[in-house]
Amino acid sequence: ARALADTVPLLVERLSRARPARIYREALELLERPLLGHVLAMTGGNQLRAARVLGLNRNTLRKRCRELRLALPREPRRNPAAPLAGSRPP
Repeated sequence: ARALADTVPLLVERLSRARPARIYREALELLERPLLGHVLAMTGGNQLRAARVLGLNRNTLRKRCRELRLALPREPRRNPAAPLAGSRPP
């Protein structure tokens, strides 16, 4: 947390020169992209688990990743005929 706080003044100065009316949005995007990417990697690409870790709805996570052009791992589709994990065949 301290390293991030130490970075803020330099970040604000740099962003204020580039796009002064968008400092807040630009700063959030600079942090959000690596944050989402790290949590997705940490959860093995599991979007539901990543969303829970972040305190987000899964659809919100997917939307933000799309907006930030962050590639989401494809979730394997479950074969409807395949038994659910932990269930016994009839």
